[in-house]
Amino acid sequence: MNTIFRVSRLAACVAVGSVYWQQAAFAQQEGRPVIEEVMVTASKRGAMALQDVPMAIQAFTGDEMEKRGIVEFGDYARDISGLTFEDQGPGDKKYVLRGTQSTGAATTGVYFDDIVMTGSNRQDGGGRQPDIRLVDMERIEVLKGPQGTLYGAGSMSGTIRMITNKPDATEFNGSINVAGSRTQYADDPNYSYDGVLNVPLIADKLALRLVGYQAKQAGFIDDTLDYGIGGLGVEGANESDISGGRAALRWQVNDRLTVDVMAIHQETDTEGASWYQPLYGEFVQRNYQRLYWDESLDAYNLAIEWSADHGTFSGNVSYMDREIFYQFPATRILCTIYSGIDNPACFSPGPDDVALQANGFLLQPQDRSILSTEFRYASDWEGPIQLVSGIFYQEEESNFTSTVSFASPDGTALPISDRQNVNSNRTVIGTIEQTAVFAELSYDITEALTATLGLRAFKFDVGESGQNLATRNRPEPADPVRTKSDESDITPKLSLSYVFSDDLTGYATYAEGFRSGGNNEPDFATGQTFPAFESDSLQSYEVGLKGFFFSGALQLDTAAYYMDWSDIQSRVLASEDAGTFLILGNVGRASITGLELGGVFRPDTTLDLAIGGNITVLEAELSEDASVGAGEFTPEKGDRIPDVPEFTANAFVEYVFPMPMNGWEGSLRADYAFVGKSYRTFRPEDPSQREQGDYSLVNLGFNVDDGERYRIGLFVDNLLNENGTVTHFVDANLRRPDQVTPTQPRTVGLRLGIDF
Repeated sequence: MNTIFRVSRLAACVAVGSVYWQQAAFAQQEGRPVIEEVMVTASKRGAMALQDVPMAIQAFTGDEMEKRGIVEFGDYARDISGLTFEDQGPGDKKYVLRGTQSTGAATTGVYFDDIVMTGSNRQDGGGRQPDIRLVDMERIEVLKGPQGTLYGAGSMSGTIRMITNKPDATEFNGSINVAGSRTQYADDPNYSYDGVLNVPLIADKLALRLVGYQAKQAGFIDDTLDYGIGGLGVEGANESDISGGRAALRWQVNDRLTVDVMAIHQETDTEGASWYQPLYGEFVQRNYQRLYWDESLDAYNLAIEWSADHGTFSGNVSYMDREIFYQFPATRILCTIYSGIDNPACFSPGPDDVALQANGFLLQPQDRSILSTEFRYASDWEGPIQLVSGIFYQEEESNFTSTVSFASPDGTALPISDRQNVNSNRTVIGTIEQTAVFAELSYDITEALTATLGLRAFKFDVGESGQNLATRNRPEPADPVRTKSDESDITPKLSLSYVFSDDLTGYATYAEGFRSGGNNEPDFATGQTFPAFESDSLQSYEVGLKGFFFSGALQLDTAAYYMDWSDIQSRVLASEDAGTFLILGNVGRASITGLELGGVFRPDTTLDLAIGGNITVLEAELSEDASVGAGEFTPEKGDRIPDVPEFTANAFVEYVFPMPMNGWEGSLRADYAFVGKSYRTFRPEDPSQREQGDYSLVNLGFNVDDGERYRIGLFVDNLLNENGTVTHFVDANLRRPDQVTPTQPRTVGLRLGIDF
């Protein structure tokens, strides 16, 4: 792999840039198909052609999403170069762009329109991204590399923007879509349906847009233990249901002033864990207690835009509230913290593994809310200088409660004398207040050469109050323990872009990103407090080239980058007078080098055929030994960052052709994705080290439509029925069997849609 990277770095000196393909639509020009450009708003300067934006962006249009059945993160994630993810089930994923994976807060910012949905910074909260159903979308934009200047904390390695279709006051319209499918090993079918209704209330002035949806994913993992709730095992334990909708109102006050209001509600329910335990067989788990994930999400957004003669003023206020009721088997925790339990009552590999699991559950109800507001100005000046500037404020509050107990066979809690008062029974309230001012100034040095300088000054105030509900040595709640910290800094960006021709643009960018710090939970039994963990930061150096060739028939994009990641947030062991504790700390430094190559080609003037794909080569490793101890297996220089594959690739072939029916068009598409091998921990000799990834997926789709109203689609996902390991979780104390989140088995289905 070192040889590969030496070649890659040499190649990067010749041709470098950004990688995107799946965004391509197609049009006709001078008798041959060409690739049609997609408009994006990532730079906050208004709509720009994707190929003209001097940064690495990949986009999916709403039309493509509808055609391919993209309705959730997993439907497009493997098409994004440089994007990997951890998956513990619906609502419990971690997005990782360009190898920036670690414990703690999210490193990738997530926005639904202007609503901040980035994962939290408590414990490993970066992994709990909401899974919003992607219905009636205008596009998805994935911005790669640090976006700290315009998007702030959490966008250390990139930003994902999900942008909805807005109400249209010029006409009444709508759509209905239904889909049904069958997944291998599942006893029940999958189904989904959604509807969109656009209603002009005042012609050309005011419109309402309503969206509703429901989806059921049948379970294909069975819990075979005859000792669960009701004394029965469960077939299809990983079944999930999502339902929700949104309402949007657009008021076109006049030619200059637009007001948008949106409300979202979504319910997500799972009846069991999304992982299986290889110890018991493929797609089999054995738990005394069921895993429940019941989530309710509400979000609201108000956006105002005023177009002046010299630029555009924009403002938005958004609020998200997410409530989760989470229950999962507590074998590991019971075995770890109950000193009165003999080892045979805990899991221990052997001939009768089932009988050795302690029967209990952990309840973790949690509520997180984010209030954010931003006001900005984007200039439209005559002359060589342009400006984007603004102010940002965000207030976040989280309430987290955790209680653990033994359970009877019917799932009810059992009082256990002298054992129920444990440190895991606690409640924690956290607050984060963030303020920032930002600006990006661009200057056209010549007609072809443009320089951009960006700065973001920010300040965080973090507070936390925790209370043990019952300690080991007292039946009454302990006194609350409060901690607080604050931090401020300035994040810069410098970029040069050069337009070689109307079809070819190059850029070089230096940018920094950051992830907010926070407080460690005290040990509530002893009152021991711990130092706050600080922000970590990323310095990125990137060069890129993007362009069209052969009269627009070929699109080639490349990107090469080097990132220096310092003060990495990670789990560490802290030795204090009261004992040794596992906390979050800042442990060291890593270097990440990446090369991304991609393109789309229309090879023939008569056939409407497209061939495309991309390749990502990534080397992400520690550049120094961890500065804080993490026990016997402290990470060392040269260790690979966990969960980051060195190689990923995807490709597609699509053929569009006329159907015998007048006006109807058909298309055939095949997609291939490969995810390379990665590992769960830094040290190879760590007993918790596990291999994951190293799998391929093949999807097929056949679609027909009349170009106006009707759509029919047949699809096969995971044609080869490969059982790929997406996430392999192993308990560091080896107190329970390994857990593997698999790729979804072969799924065959039908989609129907009608517009009106």
